[in-house]
Amino acid sequence: MRVSNVTRQYPALAKIAARAAGSASPAIQFSVGHFADEQPEHQPPQGVGEILSVRIGGVGFQLHTWSPVTPGYPPAGVIADELGAGRFGGSVMINPDFLYDSAHSTEILLTLGHDSWRPDYADSLMVTLAYKVMTTAAGGEVPILFLQSPVAPFKDPPPRFRVDGSGEAPRVSNGLALRMLIALDTGNPRKRLALVRNIAWMAAEYGMGLQVTDRRFGRVRGEWWSVLRHEPDIYQRKKTELFGWAPDGVPDCAQLLTFVGPARIGASAAIAADLLARNIGLLSISEATLQEVAFVNVVVPVAPARKGSTAASGKCLPISAGLGALARDCGLTARRGARRTGRIEDTPATDYRLLRTGPVDPHVGEPDDAVFRPIWVSWQLPSSRDVPEMVFAHLLADEHVVDGRVDYTRARLAPNGKVRGRAKISVALDPAIDRVDVPARLSDLCSQVERDVLTHLLGDGEVLRTVELTIAWRERWVSR
Repeated sequence: MRVSNVTRQYPALAKIAARAAGSASPAIQFSVGHFADEQPEHQPPQGVGEILSVRIGGVGFQLHTWSPVTPGYPPAGVIADELGAGRFGGSVMINPDFLYDSAHSTEILLTLGHDSWRPDYADSLMVTLAYKVMTTAAGGEVPILFLQSPVAPFKDPPPRFRVDGSGEAPRVSNGLALRMLIALDTGNPRKRLALVRNIAWMAAEYGMGLQVTDRRFGRVRGEWWSVLRHEPDIYQRKKTELFGWAPDGVPDCAQLLTFVGPARIGASAAIAADLLARNIGLLSISEATLQEVAFVNVVVPVAPARKGSTAASGKCLPISAGLGALARDCGLTARRGARRTGRIEDTPATDYRLLRTGPVDPHVGEPDDAVFRPIWVSWQLPSSRDVPEMVFAHLLADEHVVDGRVDYTRARLAPNGKVRGRAKISVALDPAIDRVDVPARLSDLCSQVERDVLTHLLGDGEVLRTVELTIAWRERWVSR
């Protein structure tokens, strides 16, 4: 079959056209769930669509988007309603101008610290600053496809190891770091260079580590090229200079927020700038584009002076009113201490909706006696199954695993019925295991669980040639 010039030169436009031709409506429907403590049972997508589930500490988010199967004329713009405690639903008219080729992308990792995730109020403001710098660097030209914090920070192995990454030590599962996936304009590589340069200037000033995807031949996702190393002394000094006035201690009260609207370049930069101007910290971020619908999920610490002043509730508000209410509850300074910000109505996020739940206890930090290590899972199946929970159950059954959780799951159900997904699971091994034995123990654990899960799937009727499953504690191994 001959490929047209339009498909070859403009794959993003061809993708939008194909999706529009196979959809009954120009709008995408969505559901959003905010949860605290116990994560609700996950239901795999039943229609053509995508799911995203993120958990950090004791809270998390569940997102689901799908294309309507019944033809109709949905309302224009963003429609969102509260369906219950922490549950929201609605529809978004997609933006046909949000074009990108997912085959051409790169990732940027910004590290604020290598220790396990336990931010104080000043750290949360430093995360807001880093988020603002990263999204502003993308500006109005580079689409942001995914942004997550906290994530597993990266540290270069010592020079005595080979450069192929075989000396990489097990990483901390969640550290004070931000990871951003952006689409590339292959016709203008200067955009990518300018973006990295702008972030590098900020990283050097504030002592943050910076890595970019290693794009050399033969390299895959999970392999990094270090631009700057993390400088803890500089970071602490700058944090004190900028936010020494922030309250002491680790936040124990937070709100869960989701900004939702059509994906537009520059929308997340406007949201980040507004949050920083109002001195609102961020404990975690999960920004994703699902079927051209943008979701910005954040966990925001409540100001200590306003803890307990409002009852737990869910709110669904226009972005301008929502940010005003958020500033009253979560701004870490008095109104006079906040910086002047532009009108959010004059930005690409003008019609976004803010979905709000809280206050809740975010359970910041890990148990003192446990070190959680990340395990990555990648799969493709001809049917909908909750593979991460299946893998998680087999991991916990191992005698050397004392605790664990599913941190991240993303899956897509294609029109042909196949489900492709990726997940990150954190496990804590028995503290009695010597540190030098941890890599070998993790390798044995991943190999055994992969065999067990595959056997389970085949026993449930899946055909071996249709199943793809990889479980590894080094991220690059699931990409090869």
